[in-house]
Amino acid sequence: MNNAKKYLLGLLALIAVVSTALPAGAADSNTAPGQAPIVFEGDDLSFSELTGEVFAKGNVRIQKDQMIITTEELRGNTRQSQVWVDGLAQVSEPGLNLAVNGVDYNYRDRTGTMAGVRGTIDKENISAQNIHLAPDEYILYNGTITRCPAKVPDYHVSADKIEVWPGNRIVAHNARFWIKDKVIFVLPKYQKSLNSEAASESSFPRLGYDSDNGVMIAQYLEFPLNDHLAVYGDAAYYSRSHFKPKAGLINREKNYTASIDWGYAENSDNDWVKKEPEFAFKLNPYRLGHSPVTANFFVSAGKWIEGDISGWRQDYNLYFRHDPIKLSDRYTLNFGAGFEKIKYGYDKSTNDIWKYDIKLKAKPNDRLEWWTGYSYRDQSATNLYKYDEIDTPKEWTTGFMYKADKLNSLGVEVSYDVEQSKVEDIDYTWRRNLHCFEADIIYRAERDQVKIRVSTLEW
Repeated sequence: MNNAKKYLLGLLALIAVVSTALPAGAADSNTAPGQAPIVFEGDDLSFSELTGEVFAKGNVRIQKDQMIITTEELRGNTRQSQVWVDGLAQVSEPGLNLAVNGVDYNYRDRTGTMAGVRGTIDKENISAQNIHLAPDEYILYNGTITRCPAKVPDYHVSADKIEVWPGNRIVAHNARFWIKDKVIFVLPKYQKSLNSEAASESSFPRLGYDSDNGVMIAQYLEFPLNDHLAVYGDAAYYSRSHFKPKAGLINREKNYTASIDWGYAENSDNDWVKKEPEFAFKLNPYRLGHSPVTANFFVSAGKWIEGDISGWRQDYNLYFRHDPIKLSDRYTLNFGAGFEKIKYGYDKSTNDIWKYDIKLKAKPNDRLEWWTGYSYRDQSATNLYKYDEIDTPKEWTTGFMYKADKLNSLGVEVSYDVEQSKVEDIDYTWRRNLHCFEADIIYRAERDQVKIRVSTLEW
C-alpha cells in the first residue's frame, strides 16, 4: 500500500488543529505525547481537515495500540476519537477476538458497543446480541458463554446480561444452564471465578465413581453478594458415603482470598472430615522482587470432626515456588520448598513439617508426555487426623500419558516409597475425550480400587 493510502490519524489531527488555529491542547483529545497514534489503512480513503471526519472503503484496517479493527467500509472522526462500522467487522486485541455486525467505538477511552457478536474473550467462547466494551470489563447482552468451541456446544450458559472481568470473574444475570439444547436449571444470578488460583468448580453437574464412595453426582454453584463477596454451595451425593455437602462464604480481593467453610472435605485416600466451620485466609502468589520466586501463604482455623475426634485445628503454610525452568523445547523443571505448622486442640499436639518438591516434565512429541519427581516431608510428630496423614514422606513418582488417537489416551503413574523401598501405588489411566467432556477411568492396582471421573473438559 502506498503512502497516499495510509494515514497516521494522530498526525492528520495535528495538521487539522494547526490549519484551523484551534487553541493549544486541543490535540490532546486525539494523541497525547508519548501515546501511539491511530493507524488507518484502506483502498479508498478521504479525510477532512476541517471536521476531522474520515471515510474508508476496501480492505480497511485501523489500529490503536493493540486494538485492531478490519472491515470493508468505515467512518470515523479524529476530533471525537470515534469510529463507526455499519456492517461486518473483525475486532481483536490480546485476549479478545470478535466477529461483529456493527461497531461504535471510541479508541481514546477504549469504550464502545458492538452488535451481532461471536468470538472469544480469553478462553471463553461467547456470543451476544450486543456487547459493551470498557478498558477492564465486557458486558454481553442476551449472550452466551462456554469453553466448548463446537457450533452447537455440549454445554453453555445463556443470560440476559453477562459481565466479564478477564482473569477475574464472570457474573451472569438470569442465567440458564444448557446441556446441548436442553435447559437443565436456571439461576437469577450466577458467578464464576476466572482466577487460576481459585478453587472454583465446574458449574455443570459432575459425575463419578470410586470403589469406596460408590457412584457420585455433584453440583457446585456460586452466587455473588457484591463485587467481592459470594456465597457458594457444593452438593455431592455418593451411593455409599451418602450426602456430603459443602457451603460457605468466599471473599476475593486483589491480594488475598478469605472464606468461611462448612461441610465435608475428602483427601486422595478417601478420608473424610467435617468442618464446623473453618476460617481460611490465602494470600495471592507474591513475587519476591524481580526474582523468579513467588511466595504462597495460607492459614486456616476451625473445628474439625473425624470419627470420634473433634477439636479445633490450626494450619499455617508458607511455600516458595520457583518459576518453571525451560531446559529445552521438550523439558521443563519445577521445584519449590516450604514449611507448615499444624496445631491440634483435641490433644494439644503440634506437627512441624518441612517440605520440598522437584518435578521434571517432558513432551517429546504431540502424543507423549512423561514426568518424574521427588517429594520430601519431614515431620516433628504424627498427624492427629487420618485426613492429614502423610502416607509417603519420601516419595518418588514417575509416569507417562500417551495419546493413542484423537479420542483416547493411556497412562501409567508409579509412586515409590523411598524410605520403605517399596512401590506405594501404580495407577493405570484410560482417558476418553467425549467432545467437550472428558472421562478418566483409573485403576489403582496396589489398592485394588477403581475411580471414574466425568467432567467438562474446559470450564
